[in-house]
Amino acid sequence: MIRKEDAYKQAIEFRKRGFTYSEIAKICGVSKGTVFNWLSKKKFSRQVAKDNAVRAAKENVKRIGLVNKARVIERKTRYSEAEKAAVTEFKHYKHNMLFITALSFYRASGDLQDSSRIRLSSNDVEQHRVFVKFLVEFLGVEKEQVQFWLLLHAKQPEERIVKYWSRRIPLSVARFGKTQRTKQTAEGLHYGTGNTIIGNTVLKKKILKWIELALKET
Repeated sequence: MIRKEDAYKQAIEFRKRGFTYSEIAKICGVSKGTVFNWLSKKKFSRQVAKDNAVRAAKENVKRIGLVNKARVIERKTRYSEAEKAAVTEFKHYKHNMLFITALSFYRASGDLQDSSRIRLSSNDVEQHRVFVKFLVEFLGVEKEQVQFWLLLHAKQPEERIVKYWSRRIPLSVARFGKTQRTKQTAEGLHYGTGNTIIGNTVLKKKILKWIELALKET
């Protein structure tokens, strides 16, 4: 004989209305295990479980959609604010030699297509030195955030060349990623081609906006 007859009958009614075992247990003042023992083998209860699973899946998809929509709106707002800030900052920075020089280097040797990554690729170590200084002073980047890698000819000595770049940028050897090799002629490479990289969409939008404004004033 089932104890707590009233609770049992109440549990059946709530289950038929789609309540979960946990919810029924709280309402009826019994354990979840007790509710499970009462209802798990009943055909209607198994159907409720299936219906609840389907509803939960739909609600989860809807929730994910809402979260993604909110994230898109938040990103667009953040990017818009970054570009507005870039306009104001440009007015203050445009007479600074480091600022304009670094933008010129990036306009000539930087990746202008990737929307989320800043990448300066050049075999001129001075371009990288100036650009890293620009990242720190005008974009607030810590040197520990900068990634760097080299493209060397197959026969070029990696250790010596890495030290050469590290001293002159200057940037810790720890920031150097895996060196890539090419079998193409080493003529003109000398100390290889360096790549200074920062993954940051907001900062990339600032740089592109600054370049746009600088070109308008040229």
